[in-house]
Parts: sequence; structure tokens; C-alpha cells
Amino acid sequence: MRFPRVRLLPWFFLPIGLIAGWGCAQKLPIDEGRMVIALPGAPVNIDPRVATDAYGEQILQMTHASLVGRDVAGEPLPDLAHRWESPDPLTYVFHLRPGLRFHDGRPLTSADVRYSFAWILDAANRSPHRGLYRHLAAIETPGPRTVVFRLSEPFAPFLSTMVRGIVPAGSPARGYAPPVGAGPYRIDDLSPDGEAVLSAYGGYYGGPPAIRSVTVKFVPDSNVRFLELKMGSVNFTLNGVDPDLLPAAEHARRLVVEEGPGGNVTYLGFNLRDRALSDARVRRAIALAIDRETIVRTIWKGRADIVSSILPPGSWAHDPDLPVVPFDPARARRLLDEAGFPDPDGDGPLPRLRLTYKTSQNEVRRRVATVIQEQLRRIGISVEIQSLEWGTFFSDIKKGTFQIYSLTWVGISDPDIFHHAFHSRSGPPDGANRGGYSDVEVDRLTESARREPSRPIRRETYRRVQRILARDLPVFPLWAGRNLLVRDRRLAGFLLTPDESYAPVRGMRIVPDPVTPSTGGPR
Repeated sequence: MRFPRVRLLPWFFLPIGLIAGWGCAQKLPIDEGRMVIALPGAPVNIDPRVATDAYGEQILQMTHASLVGRDVAGEPLPDLAHRWESPDPLTYVFHLRPGLRFHDGRPLTSADVRYSFAWILDAANRSPHRGLYRHLAAIETPGPRTVVFRLSEPFAPFLSTMVRGIVPAGSPARGYAPPVGAGPYRIDDLSPDGEAVLSAYGGYYGGPPAIRSVTVKFVPDSNVRFLELKMGSVNFTLNGVDPDLLPAAEHARRLVVEEGPGGNVTYLGFNLRDRALSDARVRRAIALAIDRETIVRTIWKGRADIVSSILPPGSWAHDPDLPVVPFDPARARRLLDEAGFPDPDGDGPLPRLRLTYKTSQNEVRRRVATVIQEQLRRIGISVEIQSLEWGTFFSDIKKGTFQIYSLTWVGISDPDIFHHAFHSRSGPPDGANRGGYSDVEVDRLTESARREPSRPIRRETYRRVQRILARDLPVFPLWAGRNLLVRDRRLAGFLLTPDESYAPVRGMRIVPDPVTPSTGGPR
């Protein structure tokens, strides 16, 4: 089978601004002490109380601070709260750092913490994170620097849910206008279709970042992202260069490519409310027809790892003994026959069934969709691909307006994701069970694991959940992509983490480069 290849756009198709950048020597952003990050899409929302898409979360990691942060392994570490204790399984007491302030100069106190979580809990606000905090019985503020959370029942992943940006009390949700934060960078300007302009916050408790100015550009076109990197108008992108273009990036004198393990799992989602997809045999037939190894080898150039669970391979609760779904088109056809979808005309053109596959306009995702379309055609399933603008696409998925789709789970830190994504009462807007999956045993197990303080017992419980999901396939986990950072060689200090976090941006700096001249112009 021939796979589509990415080709660089001819020079005459490039934006005029890029061509002008080639034509004359000019100062690059890094020469002026400015870092320019390219994201493959624009965020749907930049408000920690409602944001759910990866691009919004990544900007929030630079601009908003939480009670608790995460280390590289996903374990909790101090952020706005410099310490905490749990005197009993139903009580958590957080102590805020002294002198905290928001970007507008307002003091950050326990009242702001209480407001941020109370806003999410208010059903009228329809926060998609509300389901994560249903166990909260009360939030008390005995002092301006002390917050007490009282739970209605033990909740083992509680600390992981505290990684949520704090906003000032009284902050309304104003669509695309983000509320003030207290992170290392503040948002000076934001254009939904263009860029976010950030500046270092001098009042940040950890000290202002060394790089004083950061621009986050939203660049959906992969060729334009790469060309801007080569020219220096963009100098940082994480997982933003297509695998086909990485060799060229590695040979560009101004650029450095770094690779690290990935913890973000791409999966194929099914709408179980659909007549055909409600049958587990049809879902398994689709999985058996997809040659993941070929896709990883040809499209991802080997820079991804086949998985059997949406839980990242590095998670403490991951089950390494899950069965791997093989590539077996013959068995897929037999399952479709059993499910009542026989081939209507043998080797003729008529399909067994027709499905719509929704994806974003990301070039690699469209190529993956095209390959899956061809592989499913070979077992008699006709697939129509709908490649949508990111905001429209993600809105459709949250509303359940799809048959099959592909997305990536980003930033999973606790196996409680199984309750959030597969419990029968975790449908949007309170959860992420977008396909309508329901299983009594999965409900029971994910509920009990939430109340269990013992990590070994939780591990075994979640492994049982993973085996049920591997049997039912409400989603089909595809692969975990490795993290690939392409940066200007003068940028230093970024720590690659498995969850693709942008929080380490605050520790970056610009260093002299004895190899590459710092002047602008063509290279």
C-alpha cells in the first residue's frame, strides 16, 4: 500500500511575510530575547475552570498556578501551597505561600481558592471538570492562607485534582477572554486565530522567568510551522514537526531536536449509541483491520509505541500483560459476518457498512485517517473522512456528534481517568465518556478504586478495569507518541516530560551560541 507523503509547499505558496523574511537580514525574535512557540492549533478556551483541550491546557501551564503541581513522574509537589496535610481520609489542609499575588496585583488568598472550586461545582456553570469534585462536601477558609477541603467519602486521587489553576474571586467566564492567573507568565494579548502574547510576571513566587517575552503562535499548517522554524520566526515547538520533516530539522544549523518518552496516548473513539458500533464485534473487527505497526513505521517513522490501554505505559497502574490486538483482516471479516454485516457482493464495490470518521485538520492526523480509511475498505467498511477545524471538531466530539473519531489523551497523571472516561455517569459535560459506554463492573471497580487508600490494591483494581476495556473496546488505543522538541540551539533549560507539559518553560533561558551567528536573514 502506498502512503501519502508530506511535500514542502512551493515558495510561491508561502505567506508574503515569510518570503520577506528570506529577502533581507533582520533581527530574529531570539535576538531580541523573545521566545516564539508554535502550537499546531488554537485553544478552544483559556480558563482553567472549563478548558479541556490540549492547546488551552498548555498555555494555562505557563500562565496559571495551582495549589499543587506535578513532578516528572506525575507525583504531587508544592505550587501555591507550600505544604499540606491530611489528618484523616476526609480532610485535606493546604497552607498557601506568603505574599502570593495575581498578575493584576491583587493578593491571592484562601477565598480565591474556595471561589475557583465552588465555581466549578456550581451546576449552572456547566464546567466539564465538575465530576472530578463531586466528592467535595465543604471548602473552609479559617484564615487567608489556609484552605480546608472536606470530602464526603475517601478519594484516593484527590491531590491530582488539585492541579487546577486558581482565579480571583468573582471572575466571570467570558468566552475567550482568560481570567487573571498567578503563574510565571501573564497574558498581555490574545487573538483566537493568531497568537497569545505573554510576558514574565515579576511577582511570581518562584521569581520571574529568565525569558521575559513569549509569543505563542497558532500555526495549523505543518509546512508553515517547519519553515518558520528554519527561518527563526518560530524557535520552539513541542510535537509540532511532522516526522517526515524531522531529518531536515536535525540538519538545520540553527535547530536542535530532542526526543523523550511519551505518555500521551492516541486512540480511536466509537459512538456506542450507533446501531453498528454498539456491537463489540464490529468494534473489534475495526481494530483487527488496522495495521498499527505499518502506520507507526511509515507515518510516525518509528517514533511511537503500540499500546493496549489509554493509561500511559509509564503509569504505576498500567497493566503490561494486556493482550495486544493483532492485525488480522481475515478475522475482522468473520466478525462482521457474525455481527450481521455480510459482504453484499463478494469482490464487488458495495460495502458491508458505511461510517464517518472525524478528525482535525492536523496534517499527520489526516494522513493517519486516510490510511485507516483504506485499511477498513479492505474488509468492506466504507469510511468518509471529515477533517474539521479544531474547535468545531472538539465541540462535535463533546456533544457526541460522531461515529468514529481519533484524539489523544494528554496529561494523564492518575488512573482515575478510567472513571472520568468510562463510568456510565461520566458523560459530558461532567465527564469524558463521550461514546456512551456502560458496564456495571467498570462502574463498581472505578468507584471502589477512588475510595481505596492502598496503592497496590488500586493497581490491581485498575488492571481489572483495563482487561474489561480491552475486551469491550469502547475505544481502541493506538499508540503513544514519543515527545519531540525542536528548538533554537540558543534556547536551554527545557525539561521534556512524558505528559508534554509546558510548565518547564518557566525555567528556560537564552544562551550564547558559539557556532551559529545571531544575526537574522537566511541560513
